[in-house]
Amino acid sequence: MRRVAIFSDTPAIVKLWSHALVSHFDIFTAASKQELVKASVVIIDSHKVDTNTDLAAMFSSTSARFLVVGKDWSENKQINALVHGAAGYCGESEPPKLLLQAVTSVLKGDIWIQRHLVPRVIGTLVKMKPERTQTIDSHKSIESSTLLATLSSRESDVANMVRDGENNKAIASALEISERTVKAHVTSIFKKLDLSDRLHLALYLKEYG
Repeated sequence: MRRVAIFSDTPAIVKLWSHALVSHFDIFTAASKQELVKASVVIIDSHKVDTNTDLAAMFSSTSARFLVVGKDWSENKQINALVHGAAGYCGESEPPKLLLQAVTSVLKGDIWIQRHLVPRVIGTLVKMKPERTQTIDSHKSIESSTLLATLSSRESDVANMVRDGENNKAIASALEISERTVKAHVTSIFKKLDLSDRLHLALYLKEYG
């Protein structure tokens, strides 16, 4: 059973989230950042994110994926969390069933955010990238085109749907294949393109696809 850490200082929130997930995952409450290394997914109270001045360092401090749960976060704040490494954002007032879906989705490697925000997340990441010389960009473009050519036709279909913000379930339905097959394709795509997550795959395709 996958381990899910709840990182919050509010007992009522810890109790609510634990109750929603305990029958599906191995739930534990993390008292410190050091304990987060034990988890596959960290559900983090947005208050802890609000008080952190280095989001990138926090989200990269462990191999766990971070799902931020907050109250009335603006779309800009949600986007900012994702571009700095969070795997998703879920509203605090959402029903427990939706939190379960969010955690399950994040564990599968999906990003949990409103679909219409995906292009804005990608656009923000593009702007954040350091400037490079034209020669370097040219070489990178050639290399990337070569790597993209190694994808099978079905892998290309899956990659393009990931770029559009579709999750595994939607991709499976559209392509009439199982979610397990979609996951296998996504894993293969990551390996071939030397990428680690769906957001950077979307960014990669935007630049070189």
